[in-house]
Amino acid sequence: MQIDFLKNNDINEFSRLARIIILNTPYYSSLAKKHEIKKYSTRNLRLKLHDRKNLYILAKNENKIVGFCNGYFDAGIFWIDWVGVHISFRGKELSVKLLNFLEKTLKKSNVHKIWCDCLTTNKQSISLLKKLKFKKFALLKKHWYKQDFYLWYKFI
Repeated sequence: MQIDFLKNNDINEFSRLARIIILNTPYYSSLAKKHEIKKYSTRNLRLKLHDRKNLYILAKNENKIVGFCNGYFDAGIFWIDWVGVHISFRGKELSVKLLNFLEKTLKKSNVHKIWCDCLTTNKQSISLLKKLKFKKFALLKKHWYKQDFYLWYKFI
């Protein structure tokens, strides 16, 4: 397994994988899926790739993208937007590897805190965040896309 940063020649494949993962996310509403997929269009990815506020990390197996983590920098903290893993690579600690790589990268950038959200029904993400020592600090009722979310943080 190879973990590295998104490059121009990865964008088409990454966009396809993100779309597949988002469409197959059972706890996301139709509206959420529609809006989230737009973020991962090849056009949007090409624009964001060269914006230093954004960070995209990929996991590859035999040169094929099988997972990703992305987000953005904001005033010394980092917001994790998505962590996604291809269905055939789930249960293999790939999310842990991606987030550990992210944390090492962020420490080099003088980031002191990571934060993110997850749906209250997303048991896998809740388990992952607890395992990685994130702290739950808020419940947002009927928030993004009229769904319930937890907010999480971790000092690094």
